Amino acid sequence: MADTTRRRFDYIFFDCDSTLSTIEGIDELARMKGKFDEVKAMTDAAMEGEVYLQSVYDRRLEMLAPTHEEIASIDGLYRRTTVRDAAGVIGALRAAGKEVFIVSGGLLAAVRPFGRWLGVPHDHIRAVGLEYDQLSGEWWDYLQDQWDQRTDVQYKDSEETPLVQAEGKSDVVREMLGDRFGRSMLIGDGVSDLAARDVVDLFVGFTGVVARPHVVAESDVLITGDSLAPIVDIALTEAEKSTLSGTVWETVLHEADTRIAAGEMTIRKGVSP
Repeated sequence: MADTTRRRFDYIFFDCDSTLSTIEGIDELARMKGKFDEVKAMTDAAMEGEVYLQSVYDRRLEMLAPTHEEIASIDGLYRRTTVRDAAGVIGALRAAGKEVFIVSGGLLAAVRPFGRWLGVPHDHIRAVGLEYDQLSGEWWDYLQDQWDQRTDVQYKDSEETPLVQAEGKSDVVREMLGDRFGRSMLIGDGVSDLAARDVVDLFVGFTGVVARPHVVAESDVLITGDSLAPIVDIALTEAEKSTLSGTVWETVLHEADTRIAAGEMTIRKGVSP
């Protein structure tokens, strides 16, 4: 068990790709287009901090020129590759009265429906929206008032958002916290997540999908197993966990204890008062 004297956390932020899901959505788009190896190398370099995220974000999408339908299909891939216990953790946190958020550099058309499926409120999900070329695809078959429903339109540009920048998550997390009072944590796998550590009270590195050296070295808490269950032990006090006893969320609490006993969580700082 983690230190039972720790303070509560009220706001929990999750990354999406390689944190809530075992895939990187942009890499799966590349797989569809037969360009997986090339795009994955770019994604890994950005997530490791070897190159600036903004230098490769639009370049990858320009290479792939995905349609709206192809991007939306990533939602289904996310659901089929959900990280172990992700849904249970989010459900338990919300049942205990926590606010849960997703802040992702992934594509909004896929991340938002996936997040809602996991139980995260619509307005607590941020990702990168795209603009589409309405004159791509078979545009001549559509009336003006039907264009918003088309699936064959191709990517034109990404919206202006800090989330396409290496340091951008800190701005978005700060904006989402607003004037809320309480303690916050962020769980993620990449250097773009690590860059937001200064605006939350605790940064939790998750290496259950991929272990990135900077995240391993600099996380306040490190989760090394393939399950997110230990998050409930960090986020909830003993009193809060007791309110979930006898509910459907009790299973994830037991899983957290099992995983922690197996040595899958290392606490370095930021949990005890």
